[in-house]
Amino acid sequence: MLSRTSVRRTGLGLTLAAVAMVAAACSSASTSSAPAAAGSTATSSAPSASGSGASSTAASSSAASGSSSAASGSTLALKTESGSPGIWLTNSSGRALYAYTKDKGSTSVCYNACATAWPPLLATGPVTISGKYTVPSDLGTTTRTDGTKQVTYGGHPLYYFAGDTAAGQTKGQGIGKVWFLVGPVANIMNGTKP
Repeated sequence: MLSRTSVRRTGLGLTLAAVAMVAAACSSASTSSAPAAAGSTATSSAPSASGSGASSTAASSSAASGSSSAASGSTLALKTESGSPGIWLTNSSGRALYAYTKDKGSTSVCYNACATAWPPLLATGPVTISGKYTVPSDLGTTTRTDGTKQVTYGGHPLYYFAGDTAAGQTKGQGIGKVWFLVGPVANIMNGTKP
């Protein structure tokens, strides 16, 4: 029979193994020079409030998963949330938004398996932001290799974490020491609060 200590260690080991697998998927995808094909499932798993601009598969997949999907060209509203990590950006439903420190400036390097675990925040229309300390002029977009527009804030492409399944969750914070919440002053929240 297992002792109480070994059961705890096993649980921690499984959690660490899961984190390592996600980090490995992101690391391998970030070094790949092959872009995701348009309409691939890499972007279709996004809990997108971005609309159907990526592909009809993306819109139907995100709608089927219960996430909100804005009509093409409608306004995408971002806001802030606060909790133990500090103050961070979310979509209008409260889903946390992250930055990938391996991105090259405002250009995303997260495709394929990486974009499945970390779906990009896509937009087909205007984007707004509200909340404490936010800077609306920091909003922008960058064009992904499939032609879709990914939202940026302070030059950082924004992503969801597939492991965050409800509003207010920040399970992606610090994964692989390369994924971090984005603060309202476009700060990468790597252990410091704004």
